[in-house]
Amino acid sequence: MLSLLSAALAAASLEAGCTELPGAREMLTAPGVDYVLVGEYHGTVEMPAVARDIACAAAETGRPLAFGVELGSADQPALDRFMASNGDQAARAALLASPGWAEKGGRTTAAIAELLNSVRRIGTHHPTTLIAFDTAPEASGTSARREAAMAAALAAARTRRDTLVVALTGLGHADKTAWTSPVPPYPSAGRLLPGDRTVSLAFARPGGRYWGCAAPNGDAVRGCTAYDMPVREPVAPRAIQLDGALREGFDGVYAPGTAYTASRPARPRP
Repeated sequence: MLSLLSAALAAASLEAGCTELPGAREMLTAPGVDYVLVGEYHGTVEMPAVARDIACAAAETGRPLAFGVELGSADQPALDRFMASNGDQAARAALLASPGWAEKGGRTTAAIAELLNSVRRIGTHHPTTLIAFDTAPEASGTSARREAAMAAALAAARTRRDTLVVALTGLGHADKTAWTSPVPPYPSAGRLLPGDRTVSLAFARPGGRYWGCAAPNGDAVRGCTAYDMPVREPVAPRAIQLDGALREGFDGVYAPGTAYTASRPARPRP
């Protein structure tokens, strides 16, 4: 029986296009881990790919998987239908027709669409759900209400006590401290989840490019396009390194093993 389960999980990883991510298995099998927040810089190819590989490693633990993406509740029915589909062209078109995919920045790129298809493939072999855990992804910025709602949605995704929740989200939401730029400051979604059961990851910063609607300095003159990311450290080997000293507010850092590349929006332009 165990060999059949192992074979099914291996097949799920293969079909999902996953590659082994050093450090993922150790992170996911640590005692008491129920939530993994993968903090991202929206609009890259590599960060959703890391989240995909974490999802595969999560399925390989044998625990039911709930995977969260930064879409709103209006997109949940489309996610459910996509998970139940065969992932063909019609299914993909129906997914991209849901409201959240009209967003022009980096939350709904081709890389995100490929990530969701990978999660769908995992679900053909393993108990898996897709969760739209944002409240207003079309809005810029955030609020205390939005952070609380995101945390509540992720907590509600644990429909069984053994469910493992993995979510790809903007770096600020994954931070275990607080949003300090607003006045008064308020806690992030990552801080509102149970701290001892949540692993929050930041991304390595070797530079590259991302798709967005504003430059890193906030300049939006060029509109929605590919922008350069600041280089803050050398390219590191592809892996997860769990060390809270690496980045304040996070339990560790993941590195894609390369500089980042931009991913365009998945919904075709009219």
